Amino acid sequence: MQPEKLFDLSRLKHTKSLFWLAVISVIGALALVPFWILDTRELLGVSVWEKPIKFFISAAIFSFTYSWLSSFITKGARWVKLAGLFIAVSLAVELVLISAMALLGTTSHFNVSSPTAIVIWSLMATFISIVLFSTIFISLMILFQKQQEFNLKLALALGSINTAVGMGLAYLMTWPSAAQLANYQGIAGAHAVGVSDGGPGLPFLGWSTVGGDLRVGHFFGLHSIQVAAILLALSLLIPFAFRVPLILVGNLAWLGFVGLVTWQSLRAEPFSSPSELTIISFVALAAIASILFAVLSLAQSRAGAKTMA
Repeated sequence: MQPEKLFDLSRLKHTKSLFWLAVISVIGALALVPFWILDTRELLGVSVWEKPIKFFISAAIFSFTYSWLSSFITKGARWVKLAGLFIAVSLAVELVLISAMALLGTTSHFNVSSPTAIVIWSLMATFISIVLFSTIFISLMILFQKQQEFNLKLALALGSINTAVGMGLAYLMTWPSAAQLANYQGIAGAHAVGVSDGGPGLPFLGWSTVGGDLRVGHFFGLHSIQVAAILLALSLLIPFAFRVPLILVGNLAWLGFVGLVTWQSLRAEPFSSPSELTIISFVALAAIASILFAVLSLAQSRAGAKTMA
């Protein structure tokens, strides 16, 4: 497949429900910027509107990407579009609830301080689970497309599965900490590990700079599908023997990276201040990926030579 066909912008409109949610999310993020600037209220050390803006941006990127991905699925297209509708509706509910809680000046995630808050948090958990299972369904459907090239199916399936894994990592945040169990104050779950939520963090992203932060692995995992698309595009620019190794090893290495930064967070270590153990782990991952890429490339080259002979 030619790069221009792969990234034809008309593919972004393939699943209408996802496309329009993405457009609305972009508008929503822009509309909240004045509130972010002018409203002086803060929650956990940042503007009450920072979280809704980030979620609107994330929803836009996710929806545009999966509308694009679904354009490569012809077998079972109706089911895929239905899954896209489930994702769009579920994300829309999430965005409304997050924005509503921000307007009230209180937290949406992990908030079990009142019956109303519990209902809202439960609804959010339910709808994001629908998004997760719909994403897994779409990931599996791309594998059954006989008309599509193997490399395209491999890249998009691996990237989408990795995205589902990244989405699932969010459930690690829902476990109440020992401090919360010992001194219950209506909050069950947290982003940070080893420190309380709301401390010093990276600009806008908010990832803790003094402790671990489970949002790091969740963030990189969610963007696996975009990484897969980049790897797919790069594979079109290199010799044939290197294409499958790049796609396969690249996606597996990215999943390994997501796992390592999650492990780093669980050890209460800031992403911005990796320990010697973490750095060694990153180097080991890069070395293993390089060796695997070389071995697979050599095997592909030899297989190609035999075919030509």
